[in-house]
Amino acid sequence: MNMENFLGKYKTKDLSEATTLVVKGMRLLEIIREGNKCWFVFENSTKRDAVSNSYWYGKCLVDAKTYYQANMTLKSQIFM
Repeated sequence: MNMENFLGKYKTKDLSEATTLVVKGMRLLEIIREGNKCWFVFENSTKRDAVSNSYWYGKCLVDAKTYYQANMTLKSQIFM
């Protein structure tokens, strides 16, 4: 689930989408905790929109090692 145009920002609680956005160079602005859920907040842009769409349609290709490292970094920020 995601929420576009959150005050000019893009929010998603999907860790895999957030990881993909980080790998593709989107700027993570903050992580918002709401109870046991985390929202990843990114700058909203046409490039971000294109990356999200390609992710959700299974068309986004990323380097596996870079993805793994970004995923571990996000997890460490969530579970610290």
